[in-house]
Amino acid sequence: MRILHVAIADDWEACRQFGEYSVSTRHKTFDDVGFIHASTARQLRGTVDRVFGDLGLPLVVAVIDLDALAADGIEVRWEASDDEVFPHIYSPIPMDAPTVVAELHALRGPDGYVLPDVSAYDVVEEAPRLG
Repeated sequence: MRILHVAIADDWEACRQFGEYSVSTRHKTFDDVGFIHASTARQLRGTVDRVFGDLGLPLVVAVIDLDALAADGIEVRWEASDDEVFPHIYSPIPMDAPTVVAELHALRGPDGYVLPDVSAYDVVEEAPRLG
């Protein structure tokens, strides 16, 4: 199974030279927050609208393999935030395969971001219920 991380394309490319992505969310690093924010397929639109909706910059939607993270010893926790449960990655993300399965692009259109179709990537559709 896989989860998604949305990044500003320039941030994603800037991290490539280091081999790992360490931006948690817009204007916050892994060191600031302690984890990398991620989303399910169903949460993608809300995440993009809420966090990046006022930007005109290109975005990358990274498809991240949960088994590859686990094989690297990277913990993913499903945690409540803003009345929803989101996947949080407790390490910078290795940017190579097999961890990053795909780098999809979201560009700003006249009515907001046009999001890529993630249905072919075995992305978790919705978060598990806690408790």
